[in-house]
Amino acid sequence: MTTHVTATYVNGMLKPDQPLPLAEQDRVKLTIEPIEDWSPEAAIAAWEALKAQIRERPLHLGGKRYTRDELHERR
Repeated sequence: MTTHVTATYVNGMLKPDQPLPLAEQDRVKLTIEPIEDWSPEAAIAAWEALKAQIRERPLHLGGKRYTRDELHERR
């Protein structure tokens, strides 16, 4: 079961904004992502930075492009 919730960091602890469907002593894995207010300018700047990184390190380096049959060769 995956649950997405928001929380507030208070006095060294994360306080969920709503009750969690967990039993006492349940162990969970946390992924922390700050909630930021994105302005259109920030989104454009992030997109430009991503495009610059792709230009610096292109994904296709000119190697052989396999056909579907070559990729799924059956013997």
